Amino acid sequence: MLSRSPIRSLARLISVLTLSALAACSRGAPEPASRTEDTQPASAEIRIASRTVLADEVLWALGPEVRGRVAAVSPIADDARYSLVADRWPQAAPRLGQNPEELLALGPGLVILASFSNVEYRAAIEGKVELLVLDDFSGFAGYRENLSRIGAAVGAPEAAAALREDFDRELAAIEARRPPLAAGEERPDIVAWSYGNVAGAHTSFDDAATAAGFRNRAALEGIDGHRNLGHEQLVAWNPRWLVIGCGELSCDEARAALAAEPGLGHLAAIEEGRVIAVPPPYLGTVGAGLLELARKLQAPLLAETNTKAEASPP
Repeated sequence: MLSRSPIRSLARLISVLTLSALAACSRGAPEPASRTEDTQPASAEIRIASRTVLADEVLWALGPEVRGRVAAVSPIADDARYSLVADRWPQAAPRLGQNPEELLALGPGLVILASFSNVEYRAAIEGKVELLVLDDFSGFAGYRENLSRIGAAVGAPEAAAALREDFDRELAAIEARRPPLAAGEERPDIVAWSYGNVAGAHTSFDDAATAAGFRNRAALEGIDGHRNLGHEQLVAWNPRWLVIGCGELSCDEARAALAAEPGLGHLAAIEEGRVIAVPPPYLGTVGAGLLELARKLQAPLLAETNTKAEASPP
């Protein structure tokens, strides 16, 4: 959020605010040993606290029974810049703050947090509540794994399996719509750019771009994860397509800001109208929203393909 999440501006905010959110926990009857692996069978009666936007989204998607056992959600569950479930969770579910005692007072049986959550916060709750620590936010495989782990931990493995099947079915449909290639033709290259940062291999963007029908140029150049890249290097690559996050601007304003960056105005993607501006939170999402990101990337590619087909002689 593109490990594999404005593209870097938004992706960076999201990975820090959304995924690395803070930790959380609570006290049950006798103090159970905390755990970071979901090795014990989960109770279908367990009360849950979420400290990540991904968990907010998954717990909502698992349905009414699971929602009814959610004791608290992450601090940014309602922030539409990062969350796909903004304003869905009832206000009766507290939005957790920075104080671990606040979470412990709610008495959840399970807290879901990210592996890079605040170290001090996590230390304050470890050993006092059971923890489910999510550590892979790198794309489709990471989402599937996190979905399965959350489902198992909250006693809803069948509901999680159904969500995974839905995800895979929709992903297959997106992949099936990729434009066909002529003999020897390669898919167009694309770069996710945010003020000097790009998304390489093992990112959410890489998976979404590949599914949509592109080759991620940063990954092809050996970049893994997110990395700083100079304007000169982007100009040298001159990718056919560029992707940016709209952030808090309108998407037209975001395109104009991109064109105004030093040295970028003459990139072919900018001059020829192949800049895909993506509204939040999709460039930073690490959950089911990856499908919508892939659709948003694919739509202009299909439109260009159709335009070329209509212009070609029969």
